[in-house]
Amino acid sequence: MSEDEVRALEIRWAEAVRDRDIRFLERLLAPEFTLTTGRMPNPVRGREEYLEITESRYEVSEFEFESIDVLDYGDAAVVRSRYRQRGSMDGADRSQPFLITDVFARIEGRWLAVTRHISPM
Repeated sequence: MSEDEVRALEIRWAEAVRDRDIRFLERLLAPEFTLTTGRMPNPVRGREEYLEITESRYEVSEFEFESIDVLDYGDAAVVRSRYRQRGSMDGADRSQPFLITDVFARIEGRWLAVTRHISPM
C-alpha cells in the first residue's frame, strides 16, 4: 500500500467513526485489534468494546488531521498523526487535539488495523 493509500485509509477510518459506519470498521479492524487510551477504568479496549462504544456512545461532529506521517515496512505500516475533533462520549466532552499511532498489517492480502494508541494533548 502506498503512503497516499495509507493516509486515505486513516481519513476513511475517522469518517467511519464520525458516521458510525460499523460495517466499514468491522472490515478494517483485525480480530486482535486494541485501542489504548490510558483512560480508566479501561485503559485498553478490545475490538468488540471499541465497536460497541463507537456505535452507541461516542459522537464526533467534526474532525481534521493536522498531520499524518506514514512509516512503510512492507507488510506493515505505522501511522503517526496529529488529530483534532469536536465530540463527546457519554455526554463528556472529547473536543480536543490528540496524538495517534496506528499500526496496520497486511493479513491474507488485506490491510487491517491491529492497534491504535491515542493520547490527548
